[in-house]
Amino acid sequence: MAENDLSGIERQLVLQYLIDGNVPITVTSEDKTESSHIFPVAVRAEQMTVLDQGIILLKNPPENIKTFEGKNVRVQFYFNKVGLYFVTKMKRVSSGPAIVIPATIQRVTERVEVKPHPFTAVLYYALQKNAGDLNIVCQFDDSYALFSQSDKNNAIIRYLADTPQEDVALQGKIIPPTVLHIDQEGITFGADKRTISFSEGAEYALKLGFPLPKPLKEREIYVTCMVHQVFTDDAGTKCCAICRYTSIKEEDLRFLSDCRR
Repeated sequence: MAENDLSGIERQLVLQYLIDGNVPITVTSEDKTESSHIFPVAVRAEQMTVLDQGIILLKNPPENIKTFEGKNVRVQFYFNKVGLYFVTKMKRVSSGPAIVIPATIQRVTERVEVKPHPFTAVLYYALQKNAGDLNIVCQFDDSYALFSQSDKNNAIIRYLADTPQEDVALQGKIIPPTVLHIDQEGITFGADKRTISFSEGAEYALKLGFPLPKPLKEREIYVTCMVHQVFTDDAGTKCCAICRYTSIKEEDLRFLSDCRR
């Protein structure tokens, strides 16, 4: 048994949990030659019945689930906030699409890849009333030219079309947004909508850090910004938020303008 496989007793508990209902799942194609594997299809609990034999019958499922019939799929869900998944073939029975739960169910493992980056960005994210603020250290991707004006729109298109969703091992864990572009007008983020949802008109505080030549270390810039536009992918799972500064010091504005290419 592999390290991440559930034991027999654990599998029985999870199977009973699925049978008892109220467990949404996501289904993703395991055929990596298809673009559809990027976009998981969400199935609500009321759209399926789980039989004692370990078979999931889908009732009035989303239309795009039919493209997975006859193919291997990855089925993912949460049990006590822990991400679990299994890989099986989606079949068709008289009542519609069906998924046979295999003998092996595994825990989700996250892809851990920490790369140092010369730039830093900390987003101060307001929680619900009286819950305080959350400081989120943003991610960067070297494939995006941060200060290139010509790459701004292309960055949004690329992020929505090409960036696969990360696996989340614990339900409710926040995936930090990715900084796609910075200029003297504002900043653009790409985000996973499962954990962070940007909405037009929302305002955030932000600390930006820029490397400086030695012996200097870093220049820190504190701004506030407001979400000007939000773009969402076709599956409704990812978004890009174009934010414009609402307060910034004049000398910091000049600094950002000099960074532009």
